[in-house]
Amino acid sequence: MRYDKNGLPIKEYYTEELKKSPKDKIKAIAHQKYYTGGSIVLMFLVLLGMYLVLK
Repeated sequence: MRYDKNGLPIKEYYTEELKKSPKDKIKAIAHQKYYTGGSIVLMFLVLLGMYLVLK
């Protein structure tokens, strides 16, 4: 394991992904559509709020 200048361990994304079980990966992919949909809805709310404020 590598450490930074403060002596804390450096998290390595790719090694963590290799250690995850296939069950966890499938679960994350199944929830991906909810994260995408939520971010689209949030963006429309931000645009609507900007429109109302700047109008």
